[in-house]
Amino acid sequence: MSDNERPEIDLSRDPDPGVPNHARPEGAGVDPLIDLSRDPNPGVPNHAKPDDED
Repeated sequence: MSDNERPEIDLSRDPDPGVPNHARPEGAGVDPLIDLSRDPNPGVPNHAKPDDED
């Protein structure tokens, strides 16, 4: 598999097809692996790949 290819996902193994069930449950606590207090620009969506400037 090259770097640009994504692995195929077997959708037939999804127990709830079409249901977005990957989100945290309502009222769940904060994920300890994500520390938003260390964000240098809180509230600024700066995670996207920059546009190509030609």
